[in-house]
Amino acid sequence: MRNEDHLLPELNSSARIQDCWKRIGVFGDKSCSELPRHIHCRNCLTFERAAQGLFDREPPVGYVEEWTRLLARQKEAGQRDKEVAMVFRIASEWLALPGACCLEVVSQRPIRRLPHRSNRALAGLISVRGELLLCLSLEEPLGLARAADTPGPTSSSAPRLLVVGTSRCKLAFSADEVLGLQRYSPEMLGSLPATNAHAVPRLTRGILTLNQRKIGLLDEERLFSALEKALA
Repeated sequence: MRNEDHLLPELNSSARIQDCWKRIGVFGDKSCSELPRHIHCRNCLTFERAAQGLFDREPPVGYVEEWTRLLARQKEAGQRDKEVAMVFRIASEWLALPGACCLEVVSQRPIRRLPHRSNRALAGLISVRGELLLCLSLEEPLGLARAADTPGPTSSSAPRLLVVGTSRCKLAFSADEVLGLQRYSPEMLGSLPATNAHAVPRLTRGILTLNQRKIGLLDEERLFSALEKALA
């Protein structure tokens, strides 16, 4: 059997095709008088009609029922849709935001400080693709203390600016390290610790464990609300 034969399953006798390309065409002895004009059988009207016949033929018995059953079957537990989160580190705390609100990760760039603003949460203004954005420091709103032994960036990472946004606003903040987008199942989201020294728990949906790291998944609405209060 030639490699092309599987492309042409048997048709009903009423729709039998003329498979001359396998006998006298490019897949046969190439003796067809029309071959010099068409160069290849796929350019011939006979081949085109045969191809159309494949689409017009009746489906095999049980074909529609089988595909209906397959498409209606519920997904297996291991194939459930997964969520996506942007994972990053600020000071010694690993955090994440839902991927939908993370618009871009860019390299560090000059921050233009605003005169007469002493708010520690507001670092200043930055330009991203010609757009001026507020650049914030999340250490103050989240209550994260930068200890002397706070880890620095690894050899495979460096401080980055995360551009985030919701329907409420668009801004940027600095992260000491960015792991990028990570997939997780909703079942992986654990409960929050009962006590914590900083403000992360009240702004967090839960705790993810990814690659042996405990990561606080921030709630973007609560976070943006806290940032607005910090800037007021």
